[in-house]
Parts: sequence; C-alpha cells; structure tokens
Amino acid sequence: MLTASCHCGAVQIEISEKPETLTQCTCSICRRYGALWAYCTRQTARVLSAPDAETSYIWNDKVIEFFHCNTCDCLTHYESTEKSDDSRIAVNARMMSPKDIKGVKVRTFDGADTWKYID
Repeated sequence: MLTASCHCGAVQIEISEKPETLTQCTCSICRRYGALWAYCTRQTARVLSAPDAETSYIWNDKVIEFFHCNTCDCLTHYESTEKSDDSRIAVNARMMSPKDIKGVKVRTFDGADTWKYID
C-alpha cells in the first residue's frame, strides 16, 4: 500500500498497489500544476480527509474535477465528475515518497495537441 499526502497532511490518499507508469501531461492545466499522475480507480485508491479539507475545481468540458487541500493548497488528485466504482482517480504522485515510486517509468502524454503518448 502506498500513501500520498499533501504538505500539511490534511488530505491523504491510499493506493492499493504501486503504479506501473506515471504520466506527465502537456495540457495547459497539468503543465501549470506540474503534476505527475498515478492513475487508479475508486476501487484502488481511497481519499482520506475531512469533508471540508479539500476544494475542487471543474474546468472546460466539466468531466474532470481537480482537488486541492484547503490548508496548504497542494493539488492532490483529480477524479471524473461521473462517480462510479471504476471511474478514474489520478493521484498526484509528487505527493508520494520518492523512494516509493523510484524506478516507475514516466510517460509523457500530449494533452495539448494530439491526445497521444509521445514518449
């Protein structure tokens, strides 16, 4: 089990297994956030926080909801706005211990143009 945590610890996320890959996306928002995504599902990741510990931001086509800690403002994860057991949760791997993700391949996704992996 891996744990990701915002800077202050108010938002923690448990991930049941080490990701096979991590994704850096070149879209305008991910590039600005500097996020490194570990893709999970609602079955393989569990967000642990008080109900008022985080705020979400929904943009553009309103299918992705980005979550930030209300205390330290770290970007913690994003989820599909359509919540189901198998919907995606992307955890910001920059909140994980570097030793826990050491050796995991980082892929680059061209979210700015082609919508394809370019690595």
